[in-house]
Amino acid sequence: MLRGALALTALCALAGTARAHPADVAYLKIDVDGRTAATVLDIDVNLAARLVGLDPHAVDDGALRARASELAAATYRLAPLVGDGQACAWTAATVELHGRTVRLSDHARCAAAIRGLRWAVPFAAQASSTFQLLVKVTGLGNEAVAVVDRARPVFEMIGELRLRDFVSTGIAHIGVAPSEWRDADGGWKLPDGIDHILFVLALLLGGGAIRQLVGIATGFTAGHTVTLALATLGILRPPAALIEPLIALSIAIVAAEAVTGRMPRHRWKVATAFGLVHGFGFARALDGLDLSAGNTVKALFGYNLGVELGQLAIVLVVAPLVLLAHESARGRLATRACAVLIVIAGVFWFIQRMMGTG
Repeated sequence: MLRGALALTALCALAGTARAHPADVAYLKIDVDGRTAATVLDIDVNLAARLVGLDPHAVDDGALRARASELAAATYRLAPLVGDGQACAWTAATVELHGRTVRLSDHARCAAAIRGLRWAVPFAAQASSTFQLLVKVTGLGNEAVAVVDRARPVFEMIGELRLRDFVSTGIAHIGVAPSEWRDADGGWKLPDGIDHILFVLALLLGGGAIRQLVGIATGFTAGHTVTLALATLGILRPPAALIEPLIALSIAIVAAEAVTGRMPRHRWKVATAFGLVHGFGFARALDGLDLSAGNTVKALFGYNLGVELGQLAIVLVVAPLVLLAHESARGRLATRACAVLIVIAGVFWFIQRMMGTG
């Protein structure tokens, strides 16, 4: 019992010093028209600045325009876009800054009419272990979608959206994929989705019977499924500047409730309410693709399934430890200490995100 409680406390002590996960998803849209492929690449400003050696806090439109060719050379131009086996020639890149997103636009001209595309994306290896590039190609007779990351650095656009790609995207976003606990050199690190892990952990720390824990998990799932669908379908999309601080605040509030134990019968309601907030945060990973209705439903289902599998993995590992810890006074003390650390982390992230630095 004590070992389980100490394991929980150790995890929380590490997590309390971790930063919130960044916007680690980029988007590439390719529109094929005959021999021409128009491309639009959206990447996070922090990644763009790192690739060309700029201070991310000093990036502006002028600085980016001056480095447009350099940024293009550091991203999509590292490897040729291949149409029907022949490399296509790039024209002139343009760059714009939209909030915290850098947009690179370009055109590639190929020797013959494009019927299929193949592209290696080597800059994915320079991003974090959780970086994913979501790619959409139109104009080849159907809407094709692919996911590019370190493990899958090459895509070929000859098929339709693959459900398993979006399941893996959902698992990665919740922060439980084994690769997310390793850095580029193979060492240990906390996953970029640690804030979502801590929220689920905080929900469980209050303890209770199995029925209560199942109710809490079900409430959170129902809440985020509703808003994930609303946001992905374009019905309701609150700005990230509002949602991200609220997610951090929800972590602190739920952890504080685990410390005080003031609302044991209403924790499933709290979980459902904050699940609504987290759903908007989850939806950000699908926002930039502008998929067709059919592919949106497929991507939404796969992504939500991935998030659920990630959460289930956390519950299966943590719930038995929490139930064991609550059987002794020392264990209950350890879970409260863990919850206090999560409160501190949540408050820290809330302040950080309100100031626009997280």
